[in-house]
Amino acid sequence: MGRGWRDPWIWIVFTIALLLRFAYLADLRHAPFFSHPQMDALYHDQWARRLASGDWIGTGVFFRAPLYPYFLGTIYALVGPNYLVVRVVQFVLGAMTAAFTTMVVGRRFGRVAGVTAGLLQATFGPGLYYEGELLLVVLEAPLNLATLWALDRAFETRRPRAWALAGALLGLAALARPNILALLPVVSVYALLCVGTLGKRSVSRLALYWGAALLVLAPVLARNAIVGHDVVPVASQGGLNYYLGNNVAADGMSAVAPEFRRTWTGGLEDADRLATLAAGHALRPSEVSAYWMHRAWDWARAHPGDFLRLQIKKLALFWDGYEIPNNDDYYYFSRLARVFHAHLLFDFGLLGPLAILGAVLGIARRRLPFAWIAVPLVLWFVIAAFFVCGRFRASTTPILAGWAGVGVAELAAYARAREFKALSLAVAVLALAAFAVNADFGKLRAHHSTAESHLRLGIFYAANGVPTKAREEYELAVRENPTFADGWNNLGVLNAQEQQWSQARAAFEKALAIAPDHPKALGNLAALDFREGRHAEADSLARRALRAGGEEPETLYNAAVVLGNLGHPDLAYAGFHALVLRQPWNAAARAGEVRALLAMGRRDEALASLRSHPEDRRTPELETLLQELEP
Repeated sequence: MGRGWRDPWIWIVFTIALLLRFAYLADLRHAPFFSHPQMDALYHDQWARRLASGDWIGTGVFFRAPLYPYFLGTIYALVGPNYLVVRVVQFVLGAMTAAFTTMVVGRRFGRVAGVTAGLLQATFGPGLYYEGELLLVVLEAPLNLATLWALDRAFETRRPRAWALAGALLGLAALARPNILALLPVVSVYALLCVGTLGKRSVSRLALYWGAALLVLAPVLARNAIVGHDVVPVASQGGLNYYLGNNVAADGMSAVAPEFRRTWTGGLEDADRLATLAAGHALRPSEVSAYWMHRAWDWARAHPGDFLRLQIKKLALFWDGYEIPNNDDYYYFSRLARVFHAHLLFDFGLLGPLAILGAVLGIARRRLPFAWIAVPLVLWFVIAAFFVCGRFRASTTPILAGWAGVGVAELAAYARAREFKALSLAVAVLALAAFAVNADFGKLRAHHSTAESHLRLGIFYAANGVPTKAREEYELAVRENPTFADGWNNLGVLNAQEQQWSQARAAFEKALAIAPDHPKALGNLAALDFREGRHAEADSLARRALRAGGEEPETLYNAAVVLGNLGHPDLAYAGFHALVLRQPWNAAARAGEVRALLAMGRRDEALASLRSHPEDRRTPELETLLQELEP
């Protein structure tokens, strides 16, 4: 495919990819979360809105890599926060990624490999799905491929400009996800130790490679130093993310740790608070990151066997055909669109085995140059070093599609040459890979449940004033998984809001029968008992709630209110104060803390608490209290 972008196959692949993406968009625009981003997508959306409003510098160091939010913010600045336009831009970019895959792979390995790789990228269902979300996969995937292409070209041509381009693209990819910087030492060691790779020019070429990468990163590093007063090359979340993937409770797939609440913002608040408490003084973001990195390594040193088994598990999970959910469930939400029912798309169950075949044959027959081995292996290992999920793996699919293209091209070459022995061996490798990828050794498919997805939809509908649909989703959640305590608790909250008190009690009691220390259910049932005059039961439940859910804002608040009304201002203060420490802006918690302090006769502390509340978050209740207490 020496004609580059003029090759008709590139544009055929682009057209196929674009038609599939626009077919998906026709249904996606009616999906519940299309105009209501959640979790990571919401974080990116809020950041982009601040940028579009003119706050292009921001405050503090970047917690997350900035490239995608600035990409999104630029679109918002041009056309406003138009979610349809964003999806159109991202789907065009996704189709261009498929075309770029066709060209890069075709130029290196021939037309059959290129067209195969491009079509695989164009029709990879999870990739299409993530391109429709406000997530960085849409930039990360093409930049990872561009990084590989430029590095391969640099080794091939040995030209200084090629090495500078390779470094610059690596730096740009790192602004999307910094862990790809692990490629720098790998390339350097190979170039310096492998005789004949670059000859005497190794050091100068590597200096260009490193220099160009650092030059791209320099504005972000400088911005973090000037604005955030901290040395953070890209983003400060690395240490925390590493701990989430490497702790005593880590399963290799979930971003959870026993110390943190399971909510997105709650977990971040807990991470910062616990690191600060351990240090005994305020910490810079880089220090918080370092604290959690050290915690992960402390656990690894104390439990080397468990740590090693976890790493092996994560390396294997990367190649499992199941799409591990992170923010949402690909299998549930993708089925809301007709294109995913039309048998036009495939998942990792096909791409994975073909990629393994291509890697095995490409290495055995020395078809794969260094860059085509190093980059995918580095990405595999750095993803597995943290935790594995479908959207992280989706960033590698253009490269894995390249491996798959090599595998298909080799099969075709064996068939044309009538090399039936080699063809049989290759088919055997493919069959073994297909079995390994799709066998579900970890029982991930067998244990797949849509209960969490129904719960998320129920929460969404409840927050947006559609209680009928919220109830339907909560009931579907507990029907799918009758032991889903969160589903029963939320169903109880909805019943209470609709004053269906007996049904609310039954739901809360069901949640507690499943999980006796469920913090929210304890707090909610305590509030219900107090309302119905069961003060002894309310007292007991509220105390249990404080002990069981010391990190959960809703639990802290409900328990503190109940205990305060039952005449326990000291316990009420403990709950409200704990909530204020986690959420200093929470006016209701602040008011509760002040009233508890006043009930204990601690007027000066109450006044100090009121004065410390952020002025722009003061409510009329707080202003009234302040006027009453001011001398």
